[in-house]
Amino acid sequence: MRTYLMIALLAAAAVSCSYKEKKTVETLPSAEAKTVAVQEEASHVTEFGFSKGSSTLSSDAKGDLQRLIDEAKKTGTIKEIKVITWGDKDYPSTETKKLSSAEVKLVKERNKAIENYIKSYDRSPDVDLYSMAERPNLLEDMLNTSDSRIKKNLETAGIPTTDKMAKVPSKASKSIVMVIME
Repeated sequence: MRTYLMIALLAAAAVSCSYKEKKTVETLPSAEAKTVAVQEEASHVTEFGFSKGSSTLSSDAKGDLQRLIDEAKKTGTIKEIKVITWGDKDYPSTETKKLSSAEVKLVKERNKAIENYIKSYDRSPDVDLYSMAERPNLLEDMLNTSDSRIKKNLETAGIPTTDKMAKVPSKASKSIVMVIME
């Protein structure tokens, strides 16, 4: 119960602190993004989408990344940035385990585009990349790696998989970017 209260309070604080009048339309991070950000102790989070089949960052996505980094720097030193990216399909089901090689490649290209943009804007933070086109293997699950932990947290938060006919919004073609402070 205490954990849920803490998550709710941190999510509410993140939303209220991140409000700023802007000239462009900015989408707020989803509940799943906010939940995993709290669980990963990320102080700042954004979420944006890609055009289907593309790994090119839109000008809105670049603006979101710049705002995320700039807001984080106002509060201290950035330790690392975590990037979680989907292909054009949702997270694979437990039976599927891994999406097609084309989807895996698309996620790698999207992650690389985000990493390159972050590094061109600010070279200092470490950038960790996570692919939502593949499930963690048994060893990663047993060792509770960062990859495994993040994916489990997102599943628990309610992201759809390829075998669910869920009524929750799809994460296909999306990226979540979180900033962890020192």
